[in-house]
Amino acid sequence: MGLPHPDKADRAARDTVNEVRVQVVRHGLTKEQDLTGAGRVALEVPGEIRVDDWDVAVVKEFTATLACPECHATTGLTLTARDNVGYLVCPNGRAFRAAQIDAGMVRKLFLLHYGPNGPLDLDPLRVGQLGAFVPLPLDEDRSIAENFEDTDAKATKQISWSIGHTVGALAPFDEAMGWSRHLLIRALMHEGRLFETVFSPRNESALDAHMISVALGLALHEVAWRNRVRPFDKVPLPDVLDLLGRGENPTQSVNERELLRSLRPAGARARGGRLRLTDVARLENCTTEEWNRWCTGAFHTASFHIRKRHEWLSRDVFQTRRDLFRLTDLGHDHQDSGRRDPFWYATEKPDHSS
Repeated sequence: MGLPHPDKADRAARDTVNEVRVQVVRHGLTKEQDLTGAGRVALEVPGEIRVDDWDVAVVKEFTATLACPECHATTGLTLTARDNVGYLVCPNGRAFRAAQIDAGMVRKLFLLHYGPNGPLDLDPLRVGQLGAFVPLPLDEDRSIAENFEDTDAKATKQISWSIGHTVGALAPFDEAMGWSRHLLIRALMHEGRLFETVFSPRNESALDAHMISVALGLALHEVAWRNRVRPFDKVPLPDVLDLLGRGENPTQSVNERELLRSLRPAGARARGGRLRLTDVARLENCTTEEWNRWCTGAFHTASFHIRKRHEWLSRDVFQTRRDLFRLTDLGHDHQDSGRRDPFWYATEKPDHSS
C-alpha cells in the first residue's frame, strides 16, 4: 500500500485537528479515549502542574495550579498532545485545555523527561517557556561534492546564477539548507505527523531529521532556480509542495519526488553550494520507502507553516496565489521561530574577498 496523496492526507489531517480542537475547546471537556490524531505523546504528572498566569484586574502575574474543570483534580493529570493540539487529561479520563499548554510544550517536556538528561521533577511540575528543540546533528564528514567542469547548459547557467547569488550572501543551496533546517525546527514539536515520522521508534531520529532537511532543501533550491528567485526568502512555498508530491496529480507528467532525488545543485565553484558527499551517497542508495518518508516529512514541514500563517485561505487560493506564500511571510510569530542558522550545512562561512 502506497502513502496517501499529500493533498488528501493534508486535508484529512487538518479535519482531524479541527475535530480535536472543537471537542476539547468548544465543549470544554470530552473523553480522551474518543480523540484521535497523529504524534500522540502523554506524560503523567503525579504532582501539581504550576503555570504562570495573569490577573488583568490588578495587572499582576501569579502562579496558578491547573485543575480539571469538572472533578477539580490538581494531581495525577496527564499532559497530552495530538496533532497540533495540547491538552490535559484528569484521572477520570476527561480531556480539557489550558491556555498555557500547547502541543509543542507537551512534546518537549516528554522528550526532556525520557531523554538522556531526564527524568524531570514532576512533583510538582513547574511549566514555563521552553526553548526550541533542535535535533542532534549527524556526526559525520561535512565534505561537499566536487565541482565538476560540467558542460551541460543547465549546469553552466545554474553555476552562473549561483555565483551571482553569492554577492553578499551564501550560495543558493546553502541558503536553501539554512531555511529547511529553520522550517523543520519551527514545525517539529507542533506538527504531529512530522513528529511521528522523526521520533518513531522504528527510525533514526537524527538521520530522519537531517534527510527531511535535505529533501526540503533540494525542493527550495529547485524552486528558487526555476523562478530565478533573489533574495531567497521570496521562494513561493506552494511550488515547493508540488515538488514534494508523489506525482499522482494528473497535471504532473513525472513523479516529482524521483526528479527531486536526482537533483545535484551545481554550486558556485569555490563558494560551495553543493550536497555533502554523505548525502549524495544516501540519495543514491536509500530505498524508495525511505525517500518517500523523508519527502513526506518535508511536505508536512512546509504545509504546516502555510496552514498556520494562512488558515483563512481556501484550497483554490492556496494553489493559485503564490505571492501569499513566501518564506518572508513566516515572520517571528511562532514560539519556536528562533534564529536561522545559515551555516549549519555549509562547510565554512563564505569568503567574498576573492
